[in-house]
Amino acid sequence: MRKFNLLVKLYRDIVNLAKRSIKFRVGIAIIIPIIVIAIFSSYIAPYPDEGMGLVTEEARSRVGLPPCLPFSCTSIKHLLGTDDMGRDLLSRIIMGTPTALLQTTIVIVVSVFLGLFLGIIAGFYGRAIEILLSYIIELFLVVPSILLAAAFITIIGRGLISVILALILSWWSWYARLTYVIVRQVRELEFVVLSKLFGYPKSYIVLRHIFPNVAPTILVQAVSDAGSVLIEIASINFLIGASSVSSIDFPDWGLIIGYGIRYIRSYWWISFFPGLFISLLAIGLIFIGDSISENYSPLIRRRWRLWF
Repeated sequence: MRKFNLLVKLYRDIVNLAKRSIKFRVGIAIIIPIIVIAIFSSYIAPYPDEGMGLVTEEARSRVGLPPCLPFSCTSIKHLLGTDDMGRDLLSRIIMGTPTALLQTTIVIVVSVFLGLFLGIIAGFYGRAIEILLSYIIELFLVVPSILLAAAFITIIGRGLISVILALILSWWSWYARLTYVIVRQVRELEFVVLSKLFGYPKSYIVLRHIFPNVAPTILVQAVSDAGSVLIEIASINFLIGASSVSSIDFPDWGLIIGYGIRYIRSYWWISFFPGLFISLLAIGLIFIGDSISENYSPLIRRRWRLWF
């Protein structure tokens, strides 16, 4: 019952935040439609087969569609125009929405999990483990994600897995470093010191005192970082994945931009509209994260501890 009441209070806090924070309202207004588009992309896309890169003249004529019009500008039948193969750009963008959200979610979730786990170990247990993990964290912090992506592409080939692994290795160290700094502060607090003196197991202290004081800050930061992760994914696909054969067919926003950049002077919409969608989604995520961080970070930290 206490946990249910906590959820009700958090829900009321979110409603109150939406009432007084215009950034939060704007972020929600952007994110919710994009999530709906991602869930029902196959039904919303005007030409779902073209969105996945599957288009032939026979297939279009069989379902009563007009012939492909390469580089067609915006029209009633193609609201955002078509690419060099006559595929509907709006369908390509809509079908790429689930991929963008899935990649961002995987990178954030795995990076936060690794960062929390290793950061708590380094900050709480100390000694040789602290020194070793600190050096490893600092090492990964200075390696650019683009370089890691290039290394993975060289080793395992082009693909979404290479990009995801590169960004996980790039971002986990940031969360581990942040967790490590917070844990070092929390471990010196009186209730943690007393727990050690009374002989409580370290696992109990970590779960009862350390984790509840660290997790809320990391989770709020992760929401704020989601927009940056999305932009990095698109940037890597644009810079490294654009020359891949899969860029012709796979509906990834960064790949679409990279493939359309060669026509930017004459057929600007091929790269412009995917970039616009990336910007909107990133802005929405950043607005939501900043609003929560500015208004509720201490409150969330206090209420999170009620769960334990």
